[in-house]
Amino acid sequence: MAVFAVVPVKKLDVSKRRLSSVLTPRERRSLTLAMLEDVLTALKASVVDEIVIASDDSVIREVACRFGVSYFSASAIGLNLAVEEATKWCVRKHADSVLVLPADIPLVSPKDINQIVDLGSKCESVILSPSLNGGTNALFENPPKLISPQFGLNSFARHVCEACKKHVHLRFYCSVGTVIDIDSEDDLKKFIEIENFTRSRKVLGSK
Repeated sequence: MAVFAVVPVKKLDVSKRRLSSVLTPRERRSLTLAMLEDVLTALKASVVDEIVIASDDSVIREVACRFGVSYFSASAIGLNLAVEEATKWCVRKHADSVLVLPADIPLVSPKDINQIVDLGSKCESVILSPSLNGGTNALFENPPKLISPQFGLNSFARHVCEACKKHVHLRFYCSVGTVIDIDSEDDLKKFIEIENFTRSRKVLGSK
């Protein structure tokens, strides 16, 4: 089974604005890049066969080149449309399944990714991983395009509803590595409280 991963990333100049009360623009930019690198490192060490970053940022393109992963130009079409278009790209490249991971879950591990893929590879299904705030931190589809991406506010519940509406076999995966994304000051505090040796933690330093 050819497993592809899609990692959508916003332009660096608009990324993580909800952290503006605690991080400067330069710090937010550095954190965004560090989190992306943490996610890519985990994916590269997993069973995933091909990784594609969906973005519209020249610096992100350089990161893709440095990590030896594909880059899909998602020019200002919105997160869900970017994921849809990148998934179609994966299908054209003969993907049997697609895993969508956001770029802001720096604690995700190769073990998490492998377990999600294993869980979803047994039959036609969708695997979802919730975030602490009701979002979706992993969406695995085997085969691709079983449901439409519903990323955004309360996306986990909306993904569940979409799967139920389409009568798709649905399973869930949850771990420390998948529930914590970094969108707010509270998220940042939770992340810092967990001992870890990620690039993201190093960038945050003594904060």
